[in-house]
Amino acid sequence: EIVDWFNAIRAARFHYLQVAFPGASDADLVPKLSRNYLKEGYMEKTGPKQTEGFKKRWFTMDDRRLMYFKDPL
Repeated sequence: EIVDWFNAIRAARFHYLQVAFPGASDADLVPKLSRNYLKEGYMEKTGPKQTEGFKKRWFTMDDRRLMYFKDPL
């Protein structure tokens, strides 16, 4: 449920940015979504089993946690 709230807030923030900057592309707006993170970007990770392949994920890191998502939005 927390993840759903987080995604809803992030989507609302993205929509706000689209309205505020109507000419900007999605690639230009994504960095403005989470400007309070120390590091963020794409990385590749595997699942818990060594036989699983690598998957591209969007990571964000702040002072206390490292999180990953399927895409930046």
